[in-house]
Amino acid sequence: MKFYLFVFILLSTCTYAQKTSLNSEKLKLEDLHGEIKRLESELSVLNKNERNSISALSKMNRQILSYNKIIVKIKNEEKIKEMKIKEISDSIIIIERSIEKLKSEYARYIRWLYIYGSKEKLHLLLTSKSISQAYSRYKYLSFITKKNEDILNKMEVNRSLKYLLKNNYEKEIAEKNILIKQKQHEQHNLSMKKNEKVKLISQLKKDKNSIYAEIDLRQKAEIKIKDLIAKIEKEELERERKELENKVKNKDYKTLEKNIYKSFSNFNSMMGRLPWPVQSKKITRSFGENTNEQLNTVTLNYGIDIKVNGSENVHAVGDGLISAIEWIPGYGSVIIITHTGNYRTVYGHVTDLEVIEGSTVKAGQIIGKVNDSLEGNILHFEIWNKRVYQNPEDWLSRK
Repeated sequence: MKFYLFVFILLSTCTYAQKTSLNSEKLKLEDLHGEIKRLESELSVLNKNERNSISALSKMNRQILSYNKIIVKIKNEEKIKEMKIKEISDSIIIIERSIEKLKSEYARYIRWLYIYGSKEKLHLLLTSKSISQAYSRYKYLSFITKKNEDILNKMEVNRSLKYLLKNNYEKEIAEKNILIKQKQHEQHNLSMKKNEKVKLISQLKKDKNSIYAEIDLRQKAEIKIKDLIAKIEKEELERERKELENKVKNKDYKTLEKNIYKSFSNFNSMMGRLPWPVQSKKITRSFGENTNEQLNTVTLNYGIDIKVNGSENVHAVGDGLISAIEWIPGYGSVIIITHTGNYRTVYGHVTDLEVIEGSTVKAGQIIGKVNDSLEGNILHFEIWNKRVYQNPEDWLSRK
């Protein structure tokens, strides 16, 4: 009985939750597609000189980020579908086994009925030595009849459930196939946009003014990152305040100390032992003031820039929560991860995302790849404690 109730709840909640989830995700995808179209429209009206500019590159990078987010969301929906398909498939197997067991039980009853037919049942009652024995035999025969009526009813219920589950199974498979086609379509569009970007970067690298412009954007980006960190911290404090109020209101004192970060490793204890976010350990711009003698510029770096060979994987340096995935001029797609003790790590110039906002990651987990820029494939990496930036070289393990 518990299993039938589970199947009913599974079918009901899956349908409701699925509709709610799909509607929510559909709106998010529509926003991202709208952003891509808006940027494409802006690119289409640019003249030849404007098309070969840092501004055009920024628009392309923003489109690439939107495509990345769309693909990750579709992949996430695909995983959810796979889990539902597995649950339904397992339920169908259990029901089929139950049907076979009921068939076997009913077959035994039919054999018994063949041997002890109506005349034999009457003979059993008439040959009873006492009224008590006759009554006992009557009750036993009635029990057998009732039990087998129940078997037939259960078989009918099982067949109905199997029919419903198979319909749901086929529906989930069809929707998963639609997601696969959508993913392939978006991956094709992303590939096309990346090819456009490669050609544009090749042109911009020849222009010294473009490199100056990117450096200028990078300086402005540091301020935006600082503002984003402050915003995340404020939102985190507000979320914790509301959770605390709700727990006190509901007298939920047992979980008062529990939070999402409790299962994470202690970030503060990793100073000097933190794993590098990429395999390469070649720092091209260190923490603090940097002088570029070739360009005759002095810039302030809140983190470090690490040069890599090609599109290398980017790894989370510690357990944490993906607090933000934003596009910031100068650093492109930026991922911010919140760790224990109000520590946050920032990863700039990331592409081919593997995570979504709100998801948790483990230390060493791949979150994306290093994107290409005018200076090559360079990962920008920062560490913050609350609103104070740290020197990543003090934290990362020695070379």
